[in-house]
Amino acid sequence: MYKVNLTSRGQQFEFNSSPDQSPLQAARNEFIPFPSGCRRGGCGMCKVKVLSGEYEQKLVRSHEALSDQDLENRYALACCMTIKSDLDLITIEDYEKYMQKDILEKTTK
Repeated sequence: MYKVNLTSRGQQFEFNSSPDQSPLQAARNEFIPFPSGCRRGGCGMCKVKVLSGEYEQKLVRSHEALSDQDLENRYALACCMTIKSDLDLITIEDYEKYMQKDILEKTTK
């Protein structure tokens, strides 16, 4: 079992996930809010930024859901990940809000 820390909808969640289940599946088992759609890697609704930890991204059905550049920047689809260690994840919506806030704070100083 690995520990997953997730920031979603402005809240912090912690749950356990085994290597044979995706973080999305583990979060849903714990009734943790997590945006999801197709659950097959085609829609990109469960896109996350991996802040720390080791994982493998399984085959993604849609290149639009996750580009090569996304993969290089440690973005992943939570429905199609294999966990290899403890993970810190943030949903893409929360990450974009965080980045906008950080940019605004830097420009107003």
